[in-house]
Amino acid sequence: MGLKFRRKNATRPPLLFVSDVRREFLIADITRNSVPRGMYYLLMGVAAFIASIGLTADSPAVVIGAMLVSPLMTPIFGLSLGLVRGEMDLIRASIFSVTAGILIGILGGILIGSLPIFFELTHEVISRTKPNLLDLGVAAFAGIAGTVALIDERVSPVMPGIAIATSLVPPLCASGLCIALHQYSDGWGAFLLFFANFLVILSVASVLFIITGFIPHSEDEPLPRLIKHFSVTTIGLIIVAGFLTKSLVEVALSRQIDNSLRTVATQAITSIPNTTIEKISHEIDEGAVNGFITLNGPTSLKAKAIKTMEEHASQVLHKPVKIIVRTSITQSISSSPQSTSALLNAHAKKQHIKLEQSAMILEQAELLLRSIISEYPWYTLAGINYAKLKSGPGLIIEISGPERPMPESVERLEKVLRKNTGVNDLSLIIRYYKSYDITRNGRNLFGVHYSGKESPQAKTIEQQAAKLIGELRNIFPIHVEAQPMKKGWKIMADVTGARLVQSKEIKKIEKKLTDMLSAPVKLYVYSKTEGVIENDGIKPLEFFNTTHQIKRLDLK
Repeated sequence: MGLKFRRKNATRPPLLFVSDVRREFLIADITRNSVPRGMYYLLMGVAAFIASIGLTADSPAVVIGAMLVSPLMTPIFGLSLGLVRGEMDLIRASIFSVTAGILIGILGGILIGSLPIFFELTHEVISRTKPNLLDLGVAAFAGIAGTVALIDERVSPVMPGIAIATSLVPPLCASGLCIALHQYSDGWGAFLLFFANFLVILSVASVLFIITGFIPHSEDEPLPRLIKHFSVTTIGLIIVAGFLTKSLVEVALSRQIDNSLRTVATQAITSIPNTTIEKISHEIDEGAVNGFITLNGPTSLKAKAIKTMEEHASQVLHKPVKIIVRTSITQSISSSPQSTSALLNAHAKKQHIKLEQSAMILEQAELLLRSIISEYPWYTLAGINYAKLKSGPGLIIEISGPERPMPESVERLEKVLRKNTGVNDLSLIIRYYKSYDITRNGRNLFGVHYSGKESPQAKTIEQQAAKLIGELRNIFPIHVEAQPMKKGWKIMADVTGARLVQSKEIKKIEKKLTDMLSAPVKLYVYSKTEGVIENDGIKPLEFFNTTHQIKRLDLK
């Protein structure tokens, strides 16, 4: 007896066939193994520990290993068969075995969760704490696969355990892990997933047992008996389906909110170069949506842009929306910034956005400028801003360094930017901030030469140059650096005083040094008029460091 389909070729076996011998064997085998024994408890405990460790380690492979060990499928089939055949002894023994399996699974999760190695819920655990109606479909197909594999001897005997354990053992252990971390609502969600799967598998297995002829032939009124036996299961299944339907609606709403937030965020970053959406999350508080968006980009969104995002999201969701945007500041640089248009367009296409012209100009300018400035470490790119000028689009570049750029340099850079962006009326404005680099030897002159390991001859020349400069009236040498050239020496001096050093004084010092060294000397002096005036004269500002200040001013 079995489920048969007519075929032209009568020699083929039916789709689902159960012989009388196989049926009697299964009834005896399920009845015998549904009674809990020591091996059942042992295997269930091992499966619970393996599943709990896999969930804790966030390892699907280890969780699958627990599915192969779990013996929970046999008492479930026993309960199903007992309901179909009306055998109360089998029903009682199966219920006891299933209950014991449930307790072992939850306790195994609690024990593993109580270990000091488990501190937070992993993705594998969280995915089982929010069941929905779709999970019932998974359980139904798992029940079909497991029951068919059990009753049809042509199918591998391993399949029932895998199919059933897929839907039962991991949720039980996830419930125990959540209880160990005092996450009771998540623990209830995982147990609800188990219970729903259990009812579905029980119902599916019972239907297949009925179809394949496991009802006793002597039964005169099978329909009233089945209705009586399955009434509790049916009611429970309806109640659980109601809970899961509500959960499915919440999941659908959550996805709709996240999609709306992603849409408005994508629209907002079309005007900001090199910006990507890192993460989107939300929570609902008293009917209002609080959205949290994390971006990676060179600059933060303006409050006006976030206000526009909130308005658009509210129109779509028909709920009040408040959004907080957190931006992780990032920088872009390329090895060949002169030909990056296609690359930038490809990057924007990958994010499913179309960059505005201002964003393209800003991103290309950033790539070009960071590439150029990387060769001049004494300059720093502080910011890039887009401006709409009367003459057309413009860029305001903020840089800091020891010397201001010349108009000729700005013009050359402007031409390169126009060529790269294809915007022929693009204007470039450099906003320059004076900066000083201080080394252990003093101020770094002109931002180009950094004092390194000096030769004894260089130190001697620096001492001689400092001595000659110090002989000038009201002039104080702060730092002197000598650098060898192909022929002779280049000396750079940082001086301060009540006046500027005159050219004729530099010529005299150059001549004296040339005579001393018997080699050409070129002297560059950075002269500034500053100092601290006291009743006994002027002193350089550098003289007033912490030590001298305490001693000289007697600050005690």
